[in-house]
Amino acid sequence: MCFSVGISFTSAVILVPLGLHCLKKTLRVNKAYWAFALLPIGFGIQQAFEGGVWWALDTNNTEMLHLSALGFLFFSHLFWLVWIPLSSYFVETEKRSRILFLLIAVMGAICGTTMFLSFILHPNMLTVSIVNHSILYETTQIYDDYFPQIVLRTVYMLIVLLPLLLSSKKHLRLLGILMLLSMFISLTLFSFTFISVWCYFAALISLYIYYMVLTKSNDIEHQRT
Repeated sequence: MCFSVGISFTSAVILVPLGLHCLKKTLRVNKAYWAFALLPIGFGIQQAFEGGVWWALDTNNTEMLHLSALGFLFFSHLFWLVWIPLSSYFVETEKRSRILFLLIAVMGAICGTTMFLSFILHPNMLTVSIVNHSILYETTQIYDDYFPQIVLRTVYMLIVLLPLLLSSKKHLRLLGILMLLSMFISLTLFSFTFISVWCYFAALISLYIYYMVLTKSNDIEHQRT
């Protein structure tokens, strides 16, 4: 599979308008899903940042490379760790699950903030390169001296996946399964560039989120008429 500046920018151009349409409909009909409606927009913006990374690598623009990489990592290492658990929290109806998802969101905020701030305060903790037609973000984490990389990666994946897989909503569990499958594919075929590739697959999966949110909103509209 080949990734490029064109693929990243094309993904952004498709996802952002779809997300805006989804958000507009959700705010009018089904407000509980507003946070999920923002996911395609967020993934579109993240892909635009990665398009900037590709562009900067091609033109050897180090300043643009650093800023674009930070934009991408803001989503991958901070935003998704908070927003996905919160999105599940907003639509959940079971009290115990809501409390669990909120706690996971808090954990995601703590882990994500400490990781992302380290990239800002210590730019040498981040290097970016191209490996097998994908982008490799080599990051040094403040937790590296205390935990093996596999532990950090497992915690990351659990924060993102558990609120979806444990949701009482069938369509969210299906979303979690799709994310889990994309994770295994990324780990198996693109282990060195896992973050970049998994985020790209997640961006594609956000098309399902668009379908899911609009379907729920349309069902509610039909029930009201």
